[in-house]
Amino acid sequence: MATGLLTHTSARKAMSSIDTAGSQVSESEISATLVSLRERFEAVRRREIQRVHGRLGNLTPDQENAIDSLSHALIDRVLQAPMAMLRNASTDNRAVFVLATMRRIFNLHT
Repeated sequence: MATGLLTHTSARKAMSSIDTAGSQVSESEISATLVSLRERFEAVRRREIQRVHGRLGNLTPDQENAIDSLSHALIDRVLQAPMAMLRNASTDNRAVFVLATMRRIFNLHT
């Protein structure tokens, strides 16, 4: 039965072939990708706050701080797993695949 999707086993084989075809990933590549990922989400956060700011009316400094804290906490939570994957990529035998996939998913240019 061909569904057009990779089976778990064939997906693993595909990842292995990609991993072994690539070279080692340097710490600087991982670091640059981490920075790029964080910057991408920070830019989105700032744009969204700016976009809704007019609808919120005049906010007190405490309200501004609450929105800022909440938005930073959301970004931190969303980025927790992807950033952990990247940090562990240097010790993972799938480092090339993880790094390339992360760059592709988040459209990062490092």
